[in-house]
Amino acid sequence: MDPKQSVENHRALTPYKQAIARYVRASMALKNVRYNDLAGALAERGITVTPENLRSKVSKCMFSADLFVAIIDVLGVEDTAMPDILKQARETSRKDEY
Repeated sequence: MDPKQSVENHRALTPYKQAIARYVRASMALKNVRYNDLAGALAERGITVTPENLRSKVSKCMFSADLFVAIIDVLGVEDTAMPDILKQARETSRKDEY
C-alpha cells in the first residue's frame, strides 16, 4: 500500500476508532466497571490483559476484533454496541464533511 492510501485509510477509519473508544469508556462508566474489574472479568474467561494495557488499548482504540468482542460480552452490552457505535461514527463522519 502506498503512503497516500495508508493516510486516507487512517483518516477514514478514525471516526470508527473514536466511536469504539467512546462506547467502551461510556459502557464501563455506566456499569461502574473499572479497568481492574474489566481485566479480572476477562481473566475469568482465560484472557490475560493488565488494567494498564487495557487502558492504553481503549484509549488508542488499538485492540483486536476478538478482544473488542470479549469486552462487549463482559460488559453485557452486545445488544446495543454495534448500533450505537455506528451511529456515533456516522455522526462524526458527517461533521467532518462540513
